[in-house]
Amino acid sequence: MKNTLRIVTLMTVLYANSAFAATGTETAGFSLIGWIFLGFLAVIVTFQFVPALIMLGSMMVGIFGKAKDHQEVTNN
Repeated sequence: MKNTLRIVTLMTVLYANSAFAATGTETAGFSLIGWIFLGFLAVIVTFQFVPALIMLGSMMVGIFGKAKDHQEVTNN
């Protein structure tokens, strides 16, 4: 039984070496699906970035706006 296990282990290791050395499955760049995925991520980032800029601008106007505008808000 031990000899059989050793032989099977040795055969597995020897046959696996040629599989690990094989090349040809490597690609040089992105496929169409990869570019579509990156474009989708860019759309998501853009749609999140635009409202964030609008909100930041509104906060800056609220913080650094004229004192007259602040008085009208507190009086109402």
